[in-house]
Amino acid sequence: MLKPVSFRYGKGQRMRQMELTSEAQGQIDMNVTIVYGTQRKSCTYNIAQSLVRNLGQAEIKEIFLPKDLPEFCVSCFKCFSDENASCTHDQYVQPLREKLVWADLIILTSPVYSFHVSGQMKVFLDHFANMWIVHRPEQNMFKKQGVVIATASGPVFGQTLKEMKDSLDFWGVSNTYKLGCAVMNTDWKNVDEKIKKAIEKKTKRIAQKICKKHRKITQKGSAHVSFRVRKWFEISRLMQKYGRFNPPDVAYWEQKGWTKKVKPWK
Repeated sequence: MLKPVSFRYGKGQRMRQMELTSEAQGQIDMNVTIVYGTQRKSCTYNIAQSLVRNLGQAEIKEIFLPKDLPEFCVSCFKCFSDENASCTHDQYVQPLREKLVWADLIILTSPVYSFHVSGQMKVFLDHFANMWIVHRPEQNMFKKQGVVIATASGPVFGQTLKEMKDSLDFWGVSNTYKLGCAVMNTDWKNVDEKIKKAIEKKTKRIAQKICKKHRKITQKGSAHVSFRVRKWFEISRLMQKYGRFNPPDVAYWEQKGWTKKVKPWK
């Protein structure tokens, strides 16, 4: 009999209503956007579904790659150099950006491909590099939470989780949970039941933490920001104030008041 192996979690398109589980009754509503690193609805997909089932009554938007973003980044630099941060593939990118901005919780998922994220997930993250703190982050990202989910046949998902979490961190998402699962199979229906039960236990625990944090953010109107996000915000503030390397970025920061004492998470 297989044993659950190396699960890990850390601190960190269609719309539909998720059915409430008995454990989630009474939990508060939230908006959730899930980005799937493949269109295959197997292990990674089902783990994400397990998580959202335990969140309570959540409104879900889903992004399936590469269907919803079929174009590679072509390094045109329009997203950095244009005042409006436009993209050559705006017909795909802008609707996805709206889904990210809309969400209270962003879930990024990918199976492990050569110890890294899937190619299409990398393409997705590349298209949103201009949202990094050092450029023009979306203000409400600093009050969001995130989850990164990676699956593999063995415990080799660390780098895949890190790649997805890096983007969430540098978008300004301060509370991100990591869930890496050694499922020992490529087909969810063939995954050992002990492993599935261990995954369900982990997703319930993470869902509880997310709901508790979401309640605090909603009540206070502000979020606790991690040291990493604060550090890069302060470094970026000095870059925009004194370095002034990219005029559109500088103008954006000055308009927000971030080059002075204004903080986006308050």
